[in-house]
Amino acid sequence: MNPMDHGPFVTTTIAHDPLTTSSIFVNKGIAVKVGTDPQAVMTFDTDLLRVASAWTGGFLHWYLGRDGLEDWPSPDGITHFETGKTPGWSLDGNFKDPRTWPYGPIPKKQAHYKGLYINGDKVLFSYSVGNSDVLELPGFELVDGHPVFTRTLNLSSTEETISLRVLQVPENAAMEIVSVSDSKEHITLKVGNNTRVVGLQGDFDVKPTWRVANRHLILDLPVLQQAIKFKLAIGPVLSGPGSTYMASFLDQAGSVSDLSDFKSPGPDQWEPVQTEALMGVEEGPFQVDELTIPSENPWKSFIRLMDVDFLSDGRAVVVSLSGDVWLVDGIGEDLGTLAWHRFATGLFQPSGVKIVDDQIYVIGRDQITRLNDTNNDGFADFYENFNNELMASTNFHAFTLNLETDAQGNFYFAKSTPWPPYLRGEGPSHDAEITPHHGVLFKLSPDGEELEIIARGLRNPNGMDLSPDGEIVYADNEGNWVPASKVHRIKQGGFHGFIPSAHQKDMPKEFEPPIIWTPHYMDNSPAKPMFITSDKWPEELRDDLLLASYGRGNLSLILKEEVDGIWQGAHINLPLLFKSGLERGRFHKDGHLYLVGMTSWQSIGKDWGSFHRVRYTGEPLNVPVSVHTKAGGIELRFAKNLDAQNATNTGNYQVQKWTYPWTSQYGTRGKQYSVDNPGEAKPDQVQVEVVRLSDDGKSVFIEIPALKPGAVNTSLGTLDALPDMIEASLGMVLSVSYQITTTDGEELNHMIHKTIHRVPAE
Repeated sequence: MNPMDHGPFVTTTIAHDPLTTSSIFVNKGIAVKVGTDPQAVMTFDTDLLRVASAWTGGFLHWYLGRDGLEDWPSPDGITHFETGKTPGWSLDGNFKDPRTWPYGPIPKKQAHYKGLYINGDKVLFSYSVGNSDVLELPGFELVDGHPVFTRTLNLSSTEETISLRVLQVPENAAMEIVSVSDSKEHITLKVGNNTRVVGLQGDFDVKPTWRVANRHLILDLPVLQQAIKFKLAIGPVLSGPGSTYMASFLDQAGSVSDLSDFKSPGPDQWEPVQTEALMGVEEGPFQVDELTIPSENPWKSFIRLMDVDFLSDGRAVVVSLSGDVWLVDGIGEDLGTLAWHRFATGLFQPSGVKIVDDQIYVIGRDQITRLNDTNNDGFADFYENFNNELMASTNFHAFTLNLETDAQGNFYFAKSTPWPPYLRGEGPSHDAEITPHHGVLFKLSPDGEELEIIARGLRNPNGMDLSPDGEIVYADNEGNWVPASKVHRIKQGGFHGFIPSAHQKDMPKEFEPPIIWTPHYMDNSPAKPMFITSDKWPEELRDDLLLASYGRGNLSLILKEEVDGIWQGAHINLPLLFKSGLERGRFHKDGHLYLVGMTSWQSIGKDWGSFHRVRYTGEPLNVPVSVHTKAGGIELRFAKNLDAQNATNTGNYQVQKWTYPWTSQYGTRGKQYSVDNPGEAKPDQVQVEVVRLSDDGKSVFIEIPALKPGAVNTSLGTLDALPDMIEASLGMVLSVSYQITTTDGEELNHMIHKTIHRVPAE
């Protein structure tokens, strides 16, 4: 992250000391490179509408933990001034924080962040205070060798007085106001032998007043009968009585800028780069193409892809966890030269992208941003705040994940939980407290105005999809209260298993059953489950699921069935190779599946990032196309005819069964738990005595007499060796391995993991 040219700004949480959360001075900060000195930085807080800090000497410094994700970056320089973590503007002169939790935005009626404009090296903020619209341009100048940070502000008229907190000062600071002209003055703040000078320039009908309160310098503005433009100039702390530099600076200053000029789009800042795609040549039903990413690029952009969607002209839009959004051109049936255009930069760990009517929406830890390219040059010039109600707290693990829409245009996304988690007022560390936004699924109205929580009990929901008829599925990673990774069907209003994010008074006694459990040796970290909707993919798989794996870097099938209203599925790996861990995927209008991914901790991927396409060749599938639970056994159906003698040989099948405990322990440490002998930490062997082949030669029925109609009860009681265990039936996992052949001699050698909650009557 440190060698990367991040562009004119970076959005992130920032701490003075990465090891202590108490040193975090902004949760949603936009650090802007200001002035002609690229080593001068001013940070704007989009929650509290304040300038949080300004420094010189360097930009931001990222740390190595989990490839720059575990610890928050720090200012790489000397701090010149800061403000406290309360609102930057007030409508009544009192700057008390009105929020219940110290995270998320203050009420819109007080102040509201609208977005930022990019114009060359200028970053222009747009927000409101009360009923006044505000444009603010941060800046920096060297004045007689002194570093001076500037804030240029344009405000529309107001119906009330408003107050601005400028910077922190010692409570005992002596203040002297010196007039330079009718529209210019400077304030000298002195404590002992140290002096700071702040300049003000603006044509006010009624002069604003200055005061020091609660260790801050405050500017009280009168009711503004008309729009006003003014500029603050904040000098450094100097030893001695001060100097005349500020008076000279103000005397020579021209008129205050009309900032609306900077809302016009500036030049594109990034030249496209090209890569050569590689077409897959694998034999069989699927081929994998590589859309080569520009890992070597002029800006040293650290490309770790998290999501993909497509514009109507066929171009891909991909987001990188390092903050970038790229447009990828050159996608066709035969891939060749690809053009990668850096479309947007500086976003806060973007993890999801969704295209709606060719508008690009990107979700990060701080907000959903609608990226506007007003002159259609392939470069975003207005980063519009579509919704920023999310709480961004202190823990690195609480990612904001996924971005999907339903047929009505509602947006869906989820918030991960801290690690290790604890409830407010309990546990070891404030750094991991659970807020109301942790471990939940959000629904946002199409206009971005109404945000609601529709599901609870999620842990690390790194992957989600919606079916055409509105069904929602998500994947969750193993951890505390999650004995193994799993894929869930969302029940709106339901609880999905992770106790710290239950957000209810009583201890839950059960949770919505997962579609599948995935044992650790199969997948330690699943990502997006995807409904198969393409008419170019096998019809037998339509509406089943694909599952991307971040941990194993592979793609698998989930063959689902519905029994008594409950979805349960069989999980089978596909023999396909990818360059990195996989994160997200979507079907393009060309009918093919496009997958993006990245590699970091707990992933076996080779490359930092990857972009692939999976094409179905039309050849018959060499994996099962359905797995159905039946009374007395399970049925595996194939696309090809099976060799009768081989397929009915019971020695060619190995079957085990087990379940999992519900406990606060992190995962099960690779253990499976006996169904037949509760308390034993090992799977049960299932003797296969009869296998029958169907009349059409494509299905085998494996008799398992223990599978009786109704709910499968796998409760283990409570085990002393497992902490905080809750007695509950979590379903049965049936592992089926086989070595059989088709009538044309093709070997079929797979391992299937079937999760069973209920057995149908027939």
